[in-house]
Amino acid sequence: MLDESEAAYLGRVCVRLAGVVRKVLHPEGLNVIQSNGAAATQTVFHLHVHLVPRRAGDAMGRIWPAKTNYSKPEKDEAWALLREACQTGVAVGDEPSGEDRRKHLELVQAVVTRMAGASANVKTWLLPVVTALYGFGVTERSAGLTLLGLATVLLLMYIDANYLRVEREYRRLYDAVARNAAPIRAFSLDPSGVAVSARPGSRPGRLAAARRAWLPGWSVWRSWSILPFYGVLALIGVVIAISGVWWG
Repeated sequence: MLDESEAAYLGRVCVRLAGVVRKVLHPEGLNVIQSNGAAATQTVFHLHVHLVPRRAGDAMGRIWPAKTNYSKPEKDEAWALLREACQTGVAVGDEPSGEDRRKHLELVQAVVTRMAGASANVKTWLLPVVTALYGFGVTERSAGLTLLGLATVLLLMYIDANYLRVEREYRRLYDAVARNAAPIRAFSLDPSGVAVSARPGSRPGRLAAARRAWLPGWSVWRSWSILPFYGVLALIGVVIAISGVWWG
């Protein structure tokens, strides 16, 4: 027997899960069935609730059909969609309020701003350091100092590209939260839910995830804030280094 608090909690869970079923499977109707006793068609004798998505003309029978008119792949796909929606932690059917969404957007925007600020700081520190190394490389006719400056450019280029990659991921998260375009947990700062990836669990998906974690894509490298800026500095270093060979 359930006490009042347990029954109330079960009711809230059923409402939330019914919202998941409606949003993911888009049924025309929904049965919420809780049976008690053999006379009420209960066959599994512990407390449980059935949420049955319905469509016109589907096989329902007296209560439960002897056979279903849905194939196993269709049922497996529906189960996978429902499980994924539940694992996101989204309270489907209980959409976040406008104030909650605004706060969520502020949190995401703070990360975007921090990444943009970090990128600006990288460029601010790079210029005097590389200018000094290149300058000493020329005045001292030292290819070693020039190559050190070139290595600094390439290292900070990689770091800055990753700042830009993360910034873009959070911009996509911001857009998804603003448009309510994906099942995203309230106040979540995990952008993976809106990332484009291969099928979960497949080898290409794991390799792609590892590559994205360590190596930004070409669209990031060719950005105006990465390739033109660092490319010019790197080219200057190469020219000075080659000239240093002739000096030697």
